[in-house]
Formats: sequence, structure tokens, C-alpha cells
Amino acid sequence: MKKSQFILVAVSVIFVLFIWNSFSFVSANGDVYSKPINYTSIYVKSGDSVWSIAAAYSTPKDDIRDVVSAIIKINGLNKNVQITPGQELKIPVKSQI
Repeated sequence: MKKSQFILVAVSVIFVLFIWNSFSFVSANGDVYSKPINYTSIYVKSGDSVWSIAAAYSTPKDDIRDVVSAIIKINGLNKNVQITPGQELKIPVKSQI
């Protein structure tokens, strides 16, 4: 095998492993909301935080950090997670399927 062929094969194998690993990471870490998702809409009240809202809509089996991340992602919130009273938020609710 020529050196260039070896390098091409090695790079291809690394690329395939990278892609495979990326998909397995997503499926492993998406466990909380990997089933079909329904949403409920709520309006933020004074004193609410994303954490307190997530706590109200999660179950003891959920990792609240996953619920917080899902709320942030679904609503396009920034990393500072600034929410204001009266703001409408979509809250993920796991399907019972």
C-alpha cells in the first residue's frame, strides 16, 4: 500500500468514527426528550426563572438540567437566559407514546 493510500484510508476511518461518535453522543444525551415532544405554552410570572419553570414541568425521573437546556433551545434564549414577566415560553412535555 502506498503512503498516500494509507493516509487516505486512515483519514477516512477517522472521519467515519467521528461521525459515528457524534450520532451516538446525540442519542445518548438526548434521552430525556428523545421521544416525540409536545409543547405547552406558559407566560412568565414575576419571580420565575428558567430553572423554577423547568422544576415545575419535570418529573423525578428527569434531569432538571436537561429540561432547562431544552427550554433554552426551544425558545432561542441566550446563554444569560433573561426572561421577563409576560413573556411566552414553550415548555417541552414528553409524549406518553
